[in-house]
Amino acid sequence: MNTNADSSAPPKHQKTEAMAKMFRAARNSTHGTLTTYEPESWKPVLYFFYGTLMDEKLLTGLLHLKYPPILRPASIVNYSIKMWGPYPALTDGPPGNVVNGMAYEVQEEGHEKRLAYYETDAYRCVSCFIKPASGGDQISGKTFVWAGDPNDLRPGTFELGAQKNGGHDSQ
Repeated sequence: MNTNADSSAPPKHQKTEAMAKMFRAARNSTHGTLTTYEPESWKPVLYFFYGTLMDEKLLTGLLHLKYPPILRPASIVNYSIKMWGPYPALTDGPPGNVVNGMAYEVQEEGHEKRLAYYETDAYRCVSCFIKPASGGDQISGKTFVWAGDPNDLRPGTFELGAQKNGGHDSQ
């Protein structure tokens, strides 16, 4: 027999019994309900486009849509456009700078994956606040920003009509 054991502690079987009572009470209690983790389900999300993805024909084909997408004029703040060859790239700042483009609500998770594939690993998807041109509050959404070295970019602007739709660019 171990003489160093705490003689005030209850025997092991009493501890086990007490623990079982606590678990049963928690399971039967409305405020102590045990829940299992369930990942958040996918929900439609607003995207901001500033390049060729503003072209409804390109977007219709890319996402395999039955009908032309509903694109709405919008802007984001605190970003700027630089050019990567003929392709626009969204970068940080300067503060207060406005970039105009189009907002589109992505309705399916598979569409999000197609957009990311189109953009390649040269761009990364980030959260942003999108301001509808029609007015109203900013809306939480996503956009694609340049993922590479900003020194690889040059100043410039992007005009949708001047761009051929054969290549990849950031939207």
